[in-house]
Amino acid sequence: MQGLLSPSRKMENSQKPMLFILGVCIFSLQWKLTHQQVNVALGGIATQSSTYLQRYASFAIDGNRATNVNSHSCTTTNAEYNPWWRVDLLAVYDISNVIITNRGDCCTDRLNGGEIHIGNSLINNGNNNFRCVVILSIPAGASENYTCNMRGRYVNIILPYVTQYLTLCEVEVYGVAVPVIKRAFLRVKFNSTEDLNNPTTRDNVLQK
Repeated sequence: MQGLLSPSRKMENSQKPMLFILGVCIFSLQWKLTHQQVNVALGGIATQSSTYLQRYASFAIDGNRATNVNSHSCTTTNAEYNPWWRVDLLAVYDISNVIITNRGDCCTDRLNGGEIHIGNSLINNGNNNFRCVVILSIPAGASENYTCNMRGRYVNIILPYVTQYLTLCEVEVYGVAVPVIKRAFLRVKFNSTEDLNNPTTRDNVLQK
């Protein structure tokens, strides 16, 4: 009878919403896998303006948020003017957030007035790159999340215009890598009796 669907056609129609939902789920999973933000600082190389008592720059990107400097997981520079710390991410990233963990055993106000800078330049050790934020204060042993939404390879933390120790117990940088566009050049060899050094003649030959 007209208007009645065969069992196979009914099954086919009933599967369409399920296939659509499955397609949406697969697309969502693929998007998350390609856009998932991870702590890219873990694969970087850290350095700092100086090192106090073997509290190396790399301790701030070891994945350990321990806040006692005796745990060998916190960095410290000498007491100096404009102390700074930097991580080279080894590639350019779209950086959304930077999380800084302050020490919890002593001197927690030393980070007050610090600045986060992000960019691609190493002029002045990277401290001239654009500023993301000024650190007002971070409680003892706490981790503070700063939204930056900036692009760069280098992330610097600096205490400007003061003579002070700079101590960081962990620095996390979250973002996604910027795709690298490779340009290809094609070299063409011409066999021509015409003068190709003349721009007008060369353009006429290329148009043929």
